[in-house]
Amino acid sequence: MVDWRGLCRTYLTEAVLLRSIPVGVVIAAGVVATSWTHILLSDHQDLVVHTYVAIDTTKDVLIGLDDAETGQRGYLISGERRYLEPYDKALERLSTLRAGLLSHLSDNEDQLARVRMLNGLIDEKLAELKDSIALHDSAGSEAARQREIANMEKATMDQIRGVIGTITEAEKALLEARQDEVDRDETRIRIVAILVGLASFLTRAAIELYLARRGIGQGQKATPRR
Repeated sequence: MVDWRGLCRTYLTEAVLLRSIPVGVVIAAGVVATSWTHILLSDHQDLVVHTYVAIDTTKDVLIGLDDAETGQRGYLISGERRYLEPYDKALERLSTLRAGLLSHLSDNEDQLARVRMLNGLIDEKLAELKDSIALHDSAGSEAARQREIANMEKATMDQIRGVIGTITEAEKALLEARQDEVDRDETRIRIVAILVGLASFLTRAAIELYLARRGIGQGQKATPRR
């Protein structure tokens, strides 16, 4: 039968406890602090990625509109349906991109207002493109050309580019701030690691000094107090 009391007396000496418990507390505190800083870093890195995605989505929206406009104009000039393929594909892609942009910026009221304005302008531009195509089919290329000239005077695409530019610049400002947070988090992690190592060393050194002064060492018993 194992003599647990004997084992405790043999191995759980005052010296062992003094060497292990304080250092263990320091390490545990370091683990908590390190975990907290890593959580902050992860959250801020996610925000940086989120911002990059939002910026890329605004660019993709503009590319989609350019593709739609290119396909529509190719059809109006040639009268061949095959030139509408970029237009049709762009319509499908824009539907997904607009929903994604709205989702990515839904946590920012100012940006959300800009996205709503952008969506209104996109609806207006797509209606212009569709109207010109329908007029070409019903009244011929000249009527469609005149309608296209009138639509160009509205400068809807210029307004769209302006709103997208504002959204992008706002996201870039957020990106800079969020990247600064990531840099600070990485600095905190390094500082925590240094402090934990230093605290562990100093704690162990203080314990060894205390044990030496009391005459407690490995295989030694505590000097009786009088």
